[in-house]
Amino acid sequence: MNEHPTQRNPALTSASRSHPKSFSSFLLTATILTVALLAFVPVAFGQAEKLGGDTVSKDLSLDLGKGVSMKLVLIPAGKFKMGNHDTPAETIKKVGGEEEHLSDEYPAHEVTISKPFYMGIYELTQAQWKAVMGTEPWMTETGEGEKMAAAQPRPQGFDDYPAVWMSSYDAIEFCRKLSKKTGMTVSLPTEAQWEYACRAGTTTTFSFGDDLSKLIDHGWYGGINAGQKEDYAHRVGQLKPNAWGLYDMHGNVWEFCSDWYDKDFYSRSPSVDPENTKETDLRCLRSGSFHSAPIRVPLLTTRQVGRSQAGPLQLRYPGRRCDGR
Repeated sequence: MNEHPTQRNPALTSASRSHPKSFSSFLLTATILTVALLAFVPVAFGQAEKLGGDTVSKDLSLDLGKGVSMKLVLIPAGKFKMGNHDTPAETIKKVGGEEEHLSDEYPAHEVTISKPFYMGIYELTQAQWKAVMGTEPWMTETGEGEKMAAAQPRPQGFDDYPAVWMSSYDAIEFCRKLSKKTGMTVSLPTEAQWEYACRAGTTTTFSFGDDLSKLIDHGWYGGINAGQKEDYAHRVGQLKPNAWGLYDMHGNVWEFCSDWYDKDFYSRSPSVDPENTKETDLRCLRSGSFHSAPIRVPLLTTRQVGRSQAGPLQLRYPGRRCDGR
């Protein structure tokens, strides 16, 4: 597979996540295959220390210029059990679906997140993308994007809608430019960081518990078939956040992670700060989206453990979140 020019940029690879400032890290995740999205985490964990003894705030706001800012929250270091805690039969009983779509969620395994990091409280918005990149990828009307657009109407001209219609390399380039602009290391979150932040200390199917009737209060999913008025991504932060203050972690748009996708990675992943850096043909996605995917029911994809993937250059409707260290 040919390497994208930005892929091995020292500022972007996991091996070189040195922190120009001693902040944990900014996590950027992309949503359903188009744009990057920024998620934030709650505040019940105190402060992290900078090198030199100073403390950093649990909340952080980045000035992106042009009157646009980005809010992030500090996520504490800790341990959690990553992957599906239920058996396939139990999962299907709870949310439906087929067992073949669950195989990459096992085995469940304990993971340590060794350092705190900052995470955007919202998915990356169109205003934030334009302030940093100066482009509007969601307005593209050529090639594959045009075909997708015909099937998936997308909002236009709304600054607080998620930025979408980007590839994983676009998301990484955004991180590179934002790092340069702020002097901090900004990156996509790893899958482990994303699930840890989404769970916010829970062990249930969703961050709010197992009661599916409450999903409508926390996430956009299923499109018009689920009673939504708009079959595209919705404004960020309109529904309830998880316990750590992160919005839209269930649905709305898919979110890119830094890991390359490998369905068997859980069986051999390290227990501390795991990240699959071995290049494959696919990049990891999390969160689920505002509409049901053709081969996976919405409730499966919007769960905390639901995994998906996309080609690194593929465009559709993903977004992302920012992670800073």
